Amino acid sequence: MALNKKSLLVLVLLLVVAVLLYGMSAMNSKAPEIMPAVEEVAMEAETTELPEESHGRSNHEQREEGIAPDVAASSVLSDLKEPNPLTVNPVLGVRAMGNPDASVKVTEVFSLTCSHCATFHNETYPSIKRDFIDTGKIYYVYQEFPLNAPALHASMIARCLPEERYTGFIDILFKTQDKWIGATDYKAALAQTAKLAGMSDEEFTACMANTELQQALAGVIQEASTKWEIKSTPSIVVNDGEKVIMGAQKYPAMEAALNEFVARAQSQKNELKDAVITE
Repeated sequence: MALNKKSLLVLVLLLVVAVLLYGMSAMNSKAPEIMPAVEEVAMEAETTELPEESHGRSNHEQREEGIAPDVAASSVLSDLKEPNPLTVNPVLGVRAMGNPDASVKVTEVFSLTCSHCATFHNETYPSIKRDFIDTGKIYYVYQEFPLNAPALHASMIARCLPEERYTGFIDILFKTQDKWIGATDYKAALAQTAKLAGMSDEEFTACMANTELQQALAGVIQEASTKWEIKSTPSIVVNDGEKVIMGAQKYPAMEAALNEFVARAQSQKNELKDAVITE
């Protein structure tokens, strides 16, 4: 799902305005509709300053760019940038898998309504988990980058669940993406899925009305687009921005790229060890 810098700024501003509008409306109503302002402005963002991405499979999606060509393993270590980690907002915390002490950190930047994100997560991610996460070679961080109202709502519910249920919930949302996005009432579909994950109706309503959480996710969009120059989803960010790999890459390409980083990290460790021994 591709966006330019101006579009991202417009989206962030609209989400922030939505938060303020919702807070004001909540003061005047005992039982307001769940976040109507957020949905309205996020849907408006889909057609504001987005002539190339403003159409999609449904009213809740933007058209995404084509799957990026395979990243070349021979060049993955070229044109590296200085790491520039995102601020860890205490409202969001960190959702991750694998060894936090691993020498290679990989961040999956995604929008839950992005079809290419679903393709990557359903087809490529399982092999990455098997070969790199479960073996302790990389630390894998999940980072939502919601680009419309359904993606924002889904991200909020995922964050409101207990941390140990987060990854499973994300997996389910990607596997059933067409069903809950295409539902007549996607929020009701989300509520049903959340209930299966152990969230009560009261907890769901409270989570959807959590303006602090909305603001934190809006902040992620702004910071990631600035620090990592995120322009599309999915984007795979290695070592806090040292390298950004865009598009729904196939596993062979991702395997080769990640092996390059793992090998480099191991080589650096060996050099350090040799230096210590020499001293």
